[in-house]
Amino acid sequence: MTPLAPDPSVSTMITIQTRVTVDEQGVTTLRLPPGIAPGEHEIVLVIGEAPAARQTPIMAGFPRHNVKVDLPEGFTFRREDMCDDSGRGA
Repeated sequence: MTPLAPDPSVSTMITIQTRVTVDEQGVTTLRLPPGIAPGEHEIVLVIGEAPAARQTPIMAGFPRHNVKVDLPEGFTFRREDMCDDSGRGA
C-alpha cells in the first residue's frame, strides 16, 4: 500500500489550548508553534471566564476524626505488600 501524499487543496486544522493574559486595553499576544506557515490564517477564539476562586476548601465542612492506628513497624500501603501474586488481598 502506498501512503497518500497530502492534498494541497484540502486545508488542515490545528487545535491549540492555552491560557493568555489580557491587559487593560483588551490586548493579548499569541505565539504560535513552529511549522505554522507565514501568511493569513483563519482562527477561532473561545473565551471562557476563569472560575471564581473558592473562599473555603470543599472538604472544610466535613467532620474530622483523629484516630490512633497501631501499625507494625515497617508497614506500608504498597500494593505489593498488601496483595498476593494474583493482585488480590493477601
